[in-house]
Amino acid sequence: MKNMKKKSVIVRSTANLFLPLACIYGAYVIFHGHISAGGGFQGGVLVASAILLVYLGYGEGKAKATFNNHKLHSSETVAEIIYVSLGLIGVVGGFNFCINFVFDGVGFDTSILMNHAVGYHVMGGIICLLAMMLSQLDDDKDDKDKDEKEDAA
Repeated sequence: MKNMKKKSVIVRSTANLFLPLACIYGAYVIFHGHISAGGGFQGGVLVASAILLVYLGYGEGKAKATFNNHKLHSSETVAEIIYVSLGLIGVVGGFNFCINFVFDGVGFDTSILMNHAVGYHVMGGIICLLAMMLSQLDDDKDDKDKDEKEDAA
């Protein structure tokens, strides 16, 4: 059985404070990355930091319940398909792969959609990676606690 030690009120309160800020700022960077510094990659990593805040504030159990790795890993494939499809639009039009062109009458270009696809893909990938690393930390901690109990007995 895992050690279910309750986290400090200060740590939980700080995680609760910074969790929405990290998500909102990450989304802002993704949505405005095509016109300012930053973009999909940086915003995706900022949003992915949410799993660290949940882990630090509430532990591995709550982080696993909040972020479903299998669904995230499966759904990030949609972002890859969108990115490649947008890149192929340029090829079909007789241009280079990933050419940035403006849709007439719509008012935006393909870089906006590609930026969003990259942001979601990076967010899903980093969350899955961090979840695997954090679960490995807890497994190592459980093994160490088990060894200490055996030595004491």
